[in-house]
Amino acid sequence: MTSLLSIQNLSVSFSVGSEMQKVVSDVSFSIDKGETIGLVGESGSGKSVTARSIMQLLSPNAHIHPESKIVYLGKELLTNSEKEMRSIRGKDIGMIFQDPMTSLNPTMTLGKQITETLRFHEKLSAKEAEKRAKEIMEHVGINQVDYRYTQYAHEFSGGMRQRMMIAMALACNPSLIIADEPTTALDVTIQAQILNLLKDIQKKFGTAIILITHDFGVVANMCDKVVVMKDGHVVEKGDTLSVFENPVDDYTKMLLSAIPNLHQAKSEKSLAKLTEIHSGKRDVLLEVSQLQKEFPYGRNQTVKAVDQLSFQIYRGETLGLVGESGSGKSTTGRTILRLHEPDDGETLFEGFDINHLNPSELKSMRKHMQMIFQDPYASLNPRMKIQDIIGESLDIHGLAKNKKERNERVAELLDLVGLQTSYAQRFPHEFSGGQRQRIGIARALAVNPEFIVLDEPLSALDASIQSQIVDLLEDLQEKLGLTYLFIAHDLAMVKQISDRIAVMYNGKIVELADSEELFSNPIHPYTKKLLSAIPIPDPTYEATRSSVSETIAELESYEGHTFKEVAPYHWVYC
Repeated sequence: MTSLLSIQNLSVSFSVGSEMQKVVSDVSFSIDKGETIGLVGESGSGKSVTARSIMQLLSPNAHIHPESKIVYLGKELLTNSEKEMRSIRGKDIGMIFQDPMTSLNPTMTLGKQITETLRFHEKLSAKEAEKRAKEIMEHVGINQVDYRYTQYAHEFSGGMRQRMMIAMALACNPSLIIADEPTTALDVTIQAQILNLLKDIQKKFGTAIILITHDFGVVANMCDKVVVMKDGHVVEKGDTLSVFENPVDDYTKMLLSAIPNLHQAKSEKSLAKLTEIHSGKRDVLLEVSQLQKEFPYGRNQTVKAVDQLSFQIYRGETLGLVGESGSGKSTTGRTILRLHEPDDGETLFEGFDINHLNPSELKSMRKHMQMIFQDPYASLNPRMKIQDIIGESLDIHGLAKNKKERNERVAELLDLVGLQTSYAQRFPHEFSGGQRQRIGIARALAVNPEFIVLDEPLSALDASIQSQIVDLLEDLQEKLGLTYLFIAHDLAMVKQISDRIAVMYNGKIVELADSEELFSNPIHPYTKKLLSAIPIPDPTYEATRSSVSETIAELESYEGHTFKEVAPYHWVYC
């Protein structure tokens, strides 16, 4: 049987100045109709360059070597003109890009962007294209389509933008979809819905999928075959079950071992910490009571992002705060630090009410409370050297007497987070995502804080880099006596790092328990929904697991009125 798409000896180089840099070397694999292949590897392994070569969407300085072949339905694609490729892109081969914010046109309504594809390839009238576009939007789980159709990309959440990207890729029922990290920035429940959506489409239309990912849980859930890439080379390939059960290459083994294990018991140290918390031996560092934050929404409406929230964080612990996009997690973290001004409620830090501090007192308090942001690309000033990014807070709070002392402290902080001291003279663009996140951690530590809010600090990183950062954070907590509020949507990682976990839904905490207890005995339907959506890196388990829709039905019929203790140290909104 002829393959739908066959890649043979693909090699790609990029010209950098006067040099040629090879980033993909002799990559070969094929995909049949209706099949899903997982292209797996860390950032820089050549996955996306391989995928973009199929579509001929590489930058002008890219050079595909002459021995390379990409054959689609028996026709060589690399000899196609740009005009011929335009008729294939979108119609025969669709692509879902990793970052929907940079892939969607900010000047066009989202409805117009879908209809543009339909009118170009399907030759539909404006009215027919609009009707079809709205049907596709509903199909990918977007509600209020008449209103959403007229909106722009910046008015959508990350998850909703990704759904629009998928809708655009599906518009013309292509025979092959290339999905480049399509669920990386999404919550587990949205991820589960997107993966189920892709599976349904595949079943209905016999669509083949090349799924580029670094998440082995997603591979186990979706893929028939796996191709593992490292430094531009294919190091291992085979059917999914064989690769998971009997990995041959050391790199594949390393990737599989970096996945957080949901069934791994908490360490003795963590259990001892919880015993101290529950027996009253640890004092409360931060106490939040009836915290409220609203934002204007639409015409004369407000949305309660944080709704009468109350919880405590004990000295030296890590409290995980989990929930989907829009549940109010990040707003909670920012409102505690007064990066958003609270509308009501009280936030006591070591007994001081932060919400009533004047600007001068708040500046002084900032030394004790810091934040590490989600996106290490956006949170570092691209014009400043690392020396000044980290040193700026030392200047603001007068923590270095002179330049020599400042430079020594920056070097000490870089060393503390596992970076070379010589990196101080570089700019942010010269670093990988994981290194940038380490710089963000060093910046937060510069003022010797006691409490740090970590807002999705791992979501942009590969699994192996994530585990390194988690190890670093745990090491720093022990060394410096830090207390963390760890905000995330990756529950497996949250379980690994957190002592207790609070689950947020619609601005409220609906369940709060010790980490182990929450995972072994979830009570609120929303918690069950989150846990049932986690893709497990086990193809046999994924093939037999039950659908998330059962827990969604339970959640829709559930009403909560009061927060009460249902088991020792286990609180539920019920």
